Amino acid sequence: MQQQQFTDKDIAGDVLTGVKHMAQGYMYAVLESQDQNLRQTFMDFQNQCLTGQDQMFRLMNKNGWYKVPMILDENQSGPQI
Repeated sequence: MQQQQFTDKDIAGDVLTGVKHMAQGYMYAVLESQDQNLRQTFMDFQNQCLTGQDQMFRLMNKNGWYKVPMILDENQSGPQI
């Protein structure tokens, strides 16, 4: 049986997906925290996730692995995002 080799793109995509899920989980924790110290801790963790997401997105975008549709000028035809 042949072993599957993961590419850098595969690994980066998995990391990006994981970081997005972690940030989402921390947001729920922030919203449900009654204790202000705990709430702040979750907010700090979420900010770290958002920083990591930005770094991973920029790496993937730079390598052409994550393309973001461009917003078209209203004078141009095509979908607007």
